[in-house]
Amino acid sequence: MNLQAELIRNYNSYLSDSIKVYEGVFASDWCEDLIQYFRNSLHQRTDDHRKQADELQLIGDPRPDAIDYKNELFERLYPLGPQYEQHLHSLCHPDYKPYDRPLTNIYNTGFRSLQIQRYKPEDKGYPAVHIESGPEHYKKYLAVIVYLNDVASGGETIFPMAGTTIKPRVGSVAIWPAGLPFYHCGLQSKTTKYILTSWFEFM
Repeated sequence: MNLQAELIRNYNSYLSDSIKVYEGVFASDWCEDLIQYFRNSLHQRTDDHRKQADELQLIGDPRPDAIDYKNELFERLYPLGPQYEQHLHSLCHPDYKPYDRPLTNIYNTGFRSLQIQRYKPEDKGYPAVHIESGPEHYKKYLAVIVYLNDVASGGETIFPMAGTTIKPRVGSVAIWPAGLPFYHCGLQSKTTKYILTSWFEFM
């Protein structure tokens, strides 16, 4: 078998292979505590053509609880970066795997945003299909969603080009490349949905 045929037959990955969900990263009681912290805090309302949601940014919040939550998020999320990149490496032909170690380990990387978002049933969700990239976001290379509660109906994250839907499950984390062609959106939920969004970024 020639190389082209071998690559097509055995290593022609789907886009969906690059969307990874890690279950049980955060305990349900920890997620509930973070939700309660959000409810007890002043938060910002976003209501535009793209989405409707209430939001709270943990980065820069000087309150001790916010710092504790931020540290816990860093501790649990950051190791998933190289783990995810190694997953991508595993999809490559053995003779053509990436030469360098994961970007997360090579460069100074981290999170500039840790934003809690609440989508109530009367909100439209985030129906605007989009990517996590643009002229002001060029340092972002991986997108992250932490699902803070279970949603019985609706609220899925949809990847229309990848044939993939992610159902919100408490404590799970979704990671995918931030740029093209990973278009996605968030469906309206029948019950209140809480998530936390972030990005692995070059600092």
